[in-house]
Amino acid sequence: MSHFTEHAKTLLKLNAFALGIMHVSNSFIDSVAAGKNMLKPGGGKYFTWQYGEMFYHKYGTGSPVVLIHNLHPAFSSYEWNEVIDCFSKDHTVYTVDLPGCGRSSKNKITYTNYFYVLALKSFIREVVKKKSTVVASGYSSSFVLMAASSDESLIGRIVAVNPKSFNSLTRIPNKKSRAASFLISLPVIGTSVYNMSQARSNIDYSFTEKYMYNPFRSKERFTDAFYEGAHFNEGKGKYLLASIQGNTMTVNISSALKKVGDKLYILYGEKADKAEMIAGIYQKENDSIRVKSIPGTRMLPHMESPAEFMAAYDSITTLS
Repeated sequence: MSHFTEHAKTLLKLNAFALGIMHVSNSFIDSVAAGKNMLKPGGGKYFTWQYGEMFYHKYGTGSPVVLIHNLHPAFSSYEWNEVIDCFSKDHTVYTVDLPGCGRSSKNKITYTNYFYVLALKSFIREVVKKKSTVVASGYSSSFVLMAASSDESLIGRIVAVNPKSFNSLTRIPNKKSRAASFLISLPVIGTSVYNMSQARSNIDYSFTEKYMYNPFRSKERFTDAFYEGAHFNEGKGKYLLASIQGNTMTVNISSALKKVGDKLYILYGEKADKAEMIAGIYQKENDSIRVKSIPGTRMLPHMESPAEFMAAYDSITTLS
């Protein structure tokens, strides 16, 4: 019995040592990620709502346009930096770090689509205070649609950039997704798993192989900003990733698509995987939706080819 006890004590000491090493490593990664200070506040402000703080910037004058980045812990309002000057020539532009991302609060909660509907509606109601055009990237277009369909007084025109497929939006939790979510949420081990998934090399790979069609258009500062965003606030973006992996943001947008009528426009990267097919499915649900592709681009056309993106935006929105 004493022999077993000694082994147990040794095992516990080794486990404690390993966890200590992981904790130190995680802290080091967070400090390195913030080294270039890509997400410095500048002239940004914080909007306090019922679930924490949302960081935002305001530019220009004119009718309001709210730019919403893709929903992922590595993303932030930095996603729109290449086109802010163009938008702000004629509009008051708001760029927001969504909760769980960038410089906004990263609470230890289960994130849902409805949570982001509330966040967007609160921001427009309390900060913008006017009916706004909302331009949303990727997954975020889903909760923008839901917000617009639930309150027509807040959102006018919606421009969805590479919106997600119906299938990806309606995935439900299962044993595999719950296990992945649980693992990422663990205090030290989960943070280590998260840090490995959001390593700089992985983010750089995403830019050259997934986000952009032409890898030479990817810039080091893009990777730096996304790497810093993923690790800002001690890697607490892991709680959003746990929710994404856990399929807790399921939403059926069919009724919302019909309800928004001709307010929705879709821009997609010509080379983005299945983007044309996805846009076509959206149009089958609502034939009033206007669609335009952006040649030679993939998932982030506004970062990859800003001039072409703005030309496509102006072209499609001036048709109404």
